[in-house]
Amino acid sequence: VRLTTAYARYKIYIIDEVHMLTQEAFNALLKTLEEPPSHVKFIFATTHPQKVLPTILSRCQKFQFNLLSTEKIVEKLKKIMSLENLVVDEDTLYAVARASGGSVRDAESLLDTIVPVILEKGKVEDVFSFLGIFDEDTLNKTLKYIVEKDISALLYFIDNLTKEGKDLISFINFLIGYLRNLLLAKLSIKGFRELTEISSSSKEFILKLSDLIAVQEILKIIDLLVEAKDLCVKLNNARIPLELALIKFSLPQDINYSFSKDRTLSENNFSSRIKKENLSSFKDSKIEEKDDVNKIEEISLDEIDIDDFELEENKNETEEEISYNTREIFEELKIKWKEIITEIKKTRAALASHLSFGSPHTYKENFIEVAFYKKDNFHKEIVESNKNLKFIQEAISVFIGKKVLMKFTLVENEEEPIQNEKRKENEEEIKRESEFINELLDTFKGKIHTGDE
Repeated sequence: VRLTTAYARYKIYIIDEVHMLTQEAFNALLKTLEEPPSHVKFIFATTHPQKVLPTILSRCQKFQFNLLSTEKIVEKLKKIMSLENLVVDEDTLYAVARASGGSVRDAESLLDTIVPVILEKGKVEDVFSFLGIFDEDTLNKTLKYIVEKDISALLYFIDNLTKEGKDLISFINFLIGYLRNLLLAKLSIKGFRELTEISSSSKEFILKLSDLIAVQEILKIIDLLVEAKDLCVKLNNARIPLELALIKFSLPQDINYSFSKDRTLSENNFSSRIKKENLSSFKDSKIEEKDDVNKIEEISLDEIDIDDFELEENKNETEEEISYNTREIFEELKIKWKEIITEIKKTRAALASHLSFGSPHTYKENFIEVAFYKKDNFHKEIVESNKNLKFIQEAISVFIGKKVLMKFTLVENEEEPIQNEKRKENEEEIKRESEFINELLDTFKGKIHTGDE
């Protein structure tokens, strides 16, 4: 670098992909850039400027080169094909341009790779398979099946892709991008017609399909495909999540998929029926007891409004039954809390770990309050985010067989939730004992003897 040129004015050093230099190389280069010789010019090229050291960037002039549109790349490829006296259909050129990601260099490299294949086999399908990309015809067919909600055609289509050895995760990415085009055609026709990523024939096809589907349905299938893509990584299998996403979208909304929930509900109805019978027999015994007292006091039964009496009894019975069921559900929830955490852990291990720091605190009117200690506020903030909260509510609702809402709160220390629960239990027990003693006193017209009299 220090040596001057023999005949030229400048020495030009071009370093491509400069972000790939090691830390030691950057440090050595930095010393030269701090005091550059007047006859030396450096040109650094990179696609990841954020990976270059800030001390290097501060000593450089930055020139941002934008990616070319798909149409401009196609025009460039057509010129090359014309000069080479080769014939390649427009759909293939558009597929190559999309695969290049806006880079002319990558597009020319891909074209140079597939030309021998075209000359030898002449089949477009082989070219797309060779590049690992999907042509517009394949994506248009899939879009048509989705809009028509044709489950059998979709499953058969995915089966063929699997047999052909296609990368289904790559297919999901292409399909999400194509659904984005459908969404744009639905929301802004002008913006859609200005797209350069797809051919004119595909634009007309997508515009026709946009009249047959609602915006909400497009957003729903995109969300399902994004979730399916995440599941592909966890399951190490792309076919099952993709098929499930398409089936969920295509089936009617009023179908109930939860069999375990129905079974739990029937069990709850059975147990509630038993409790109701027990409560009814208990009430009948109390009514008979009151009748005996009335006979002793010689009160006429004609003075009693039987309808009002039965209505009041039914009301008390309903209130006691609801309260009893609420307590039972809450007690069952506390006992099975660890099982719920384990069940959530099967699909969302990290979320289950955060939720395990909390415990059921109260349950009232289908509203479960889970308490976290103040030192665990970090875990509380994570589980109460919208996405995590929705998942937890659905998981617990299915587990206990009843739709519930969740709320998370902080408590002062480790003893407070236990003390509150014990205090409530003691108060309820005292209340029950007082009611029993008062009934005895009223029946036998007695009074409490303290032992001092």
